Amino acid sequence: HPYIYKVTFAIANDSSALVIRPFSEKGTLKDLIYKAKPKDPFLKKYCNPKKIQGLELQQIKTYGRQILEVLKFLHEKGFPYGHLHSANVMLDGDTCKLLDLENSLLGLPSFYRSYFSQFRKIN
Repeated sequence: HPYIYKVTFAIANDSSALVIRPFSEKGTLKDLIYKAKPKDPFLKKYCNPKKIQGLELQQIKTYGRQILEVLKFLHEKGFPYGHLHSANVMLDGDTCKLLDLENSLLGLPSFYRSYFSQFRKIN
């Protein structure tokens, strides 16, 4: 799918998995929002709220549509994707591409699991 970031190499065994993807100079959607460089350390990139910028309306429309199209594609194929957040959306030119599709196959809990689990208590 054009909105899924390619995997260069992947291997798994009973106790671990390794997935390698090409490095992207533009980084993720989170990097764009935080005006961060992909190679900078995590704390330097994301712990300064003064640097945060919003996206332009056209970017929101474009990226939103691309993300919805790939989620629809995955849903139609019966493939669960519970790890959608700005750090799992790679920018490739003016295109968004999802990362970490393998997380559900590896049994990793959804990014939003803690939010969903509280709703079990609601009648």
